[in-house]
Amino acid sequence: MKKLTIILTLFVGFAQALDCPADSAYHLDTRTLLPDGSPNPNYDQTIATGLCACLGFESILSTLGDSTVMLAVRIVDNEPIRGLQLDVYHDAGSDLIYGDVGEVQKGEKLEIVYDEDGELITSSNAMQLLSNEVDDHVKVMAYSTNLARTAGDSTEGHLFTIVYKAANGIESLPATITFYLDDVKLPGTSMAPDLLNVSCSYPDADNAVTFNTSEMGIDDEIIPTVFSLGQNFPNPFNPTTQIAFDLPEQATAKLVVYNLIGQQVNVLTDRHMNAGHHVFDWNGLDSGGKLVASGVYFYELRAGDFVAKKKMLLLR
Repeated sequence: MKKLTIILTLFVGFAQALDCPADSAYHLDTRTLLPDGSPNPNYDQTIATGLCACLGFESILSTLGDSTVMLAVRIVDNEPIRGLQLDVYHDAGSDLIYGDVGEVQKGEKLEIVYDEDGELITSSNAMQLLSNEVDDHVKVMAYSTNLARTAGDSTEGHLFTIVYKAANGIESLPATITFYLDDVKLPGTSMAPDLLNVSCSYPDADNAVTFNTSEMGIDDEIIPTVFSLGQNFPNPFNPTTQIAFDLPEQATAKLVVYNLIGQQVNVLTDRHMNAGHHVFDWNGLDSGGKLVASGVYFYELRAGDFVAKKKMLLLR
């Protein structure tokens, strides 16, 4: 079967920035003693931390083929996090299943992580990602055995993608599907590494996100409704990765790879293109055909007035 990607727009609109209430991130202070050995006056109290880590869903729900449904979760982590634990709920019932066919996939926020000194960790196993189905929801957990942490650079990024299966095919799904998170815990922020109960309560059941699936179908001529730049896959990668983007109209699209200090490494395309879904490969070579070193790279798409940039990690 030919692989097809169908993009569905969210009711709240594409590429809307995460907008979480300031009190949606908090921690339960479980320290009985302070570092100096004195009693902790805040023991067992819930303390607001501001937007130490703000979670939300991507503004698209996508499919591959006629049964696989992918939902992306993103994050703004003002403070680096060492892991996460959360539950993902939806209201599609048995029409959308996880069971033995579902999986979670790391986004760049969990792939590109750093050590205690802020140095990039090149091991692809620095942050582990696990999931399992429990009753009517999927429990997702990420953890590090070597104190790896996310960038914490106050920028929005892809945390992970959760993959479901449409039990009776995409066309049988309900017209809308609502998702929300519950029991979110983000252990050990850099702000207070010993506070292991940092939580985010958004988007919870009272602030659920609804996706429109009524126009979903298997049609390789579907034209995107918005400009978008996807996360490269696989990531990390060696030696080749794919970068996809959508054009809702004809435009001159320029896709450029940069190194960590902003130097141009390679131009993957720079030409006028028709509206549609476009995919380009990068094989880890510079514009002169030489292999580039392992490390973090950026890729940027410019198309008309649209500009977007994302990170990727090359591991030799």
